[in-house]
Order: sequence, then structure tokens, then C-alpha cells
Amino acid sequence: MASRTLNHRALRARNDRAEEVEQETEEPEESPTPEVKIKKTRTRKTATDKPAKEKAAAKPRVRTRKAKVPPRMIARWAVCDGGLKRVAMFDYADRAAANSKLVEMQELKKGTFVLQLVKETYDPPAAIVPVIAV
Repeated sequence: MASRTLNHRALRARNDRAEEVEQETEEPEESPTPEVKIKKTRTRKTATDKPAKEKAAAKPRVRTRKAKVPPRMIARWAVCDGGLKRVAMFDYADRAAANSKLVEMQELKKGTFVLQLVKETYDPPAAIVPVIAV
């Protein structure tokens, strides 16, 4: 059930009036001497009034580092034993060869063997430069 929105100004005014009544009943005024406050006139300060401040040297900007390029990955098929130790590795295109190796391992050795897709970092082979004998 939604409640009615409170009017905070009205509540504040009611509270202020209650505080005034409490103060009047607690402290009787002994000597009513009104205090007269003298207002100071405001003057605007111009740029000629104060000397120019030298600006502080700007802090050197922090250069953001370039995000590291993630390493190239290559997908391969791995024939693994029950402990997920790799027994044989095949390129991604050689799925048929990986399946045949899996069947062969299951027939020859007892234990569990699985075929798993593995992603490894790819290090391209160095370019072979032909040496010309002079």
C-alpha cells in the first residue's frame, strides 16, 4: 500500500515552531538587548587589484600503453588417455587420422582414450632463405 508523500517544508516549519515554544518556556529573557549587525558593503575586486599569479607547470601526461596483441592460436586434435595426457597430436584438418588413431589406441591398450580439440600458440616457422654459392 503506497503512503502519502510527506511535505517536508510543512514538517520543518512545524518543528521550528515547536522548538521556539520550548526555548521560550525554558529560558526567560533577562535583558532584551537587540544586537545590531553592521553590514559590510561588498566591493568587486578587479584584475588590477591583485598581482597576476604564475600558473604551475602542467604535470606530464601519463601515456597509456598499447594493448598487447594476443598470441596467434592454432587448433589441433589430440588423442588423450584417461588422465588427459596427450598421446598423439594431429592438425585440425586431419580429423580422420585422429579418429583412426583413437580407435587403434582403444583396441590395442586398455583404458580410456578421448579425442580433444586443443588450442596452442602458433609459432610460424622461420622463412628459409636460399643460399646461392658464388
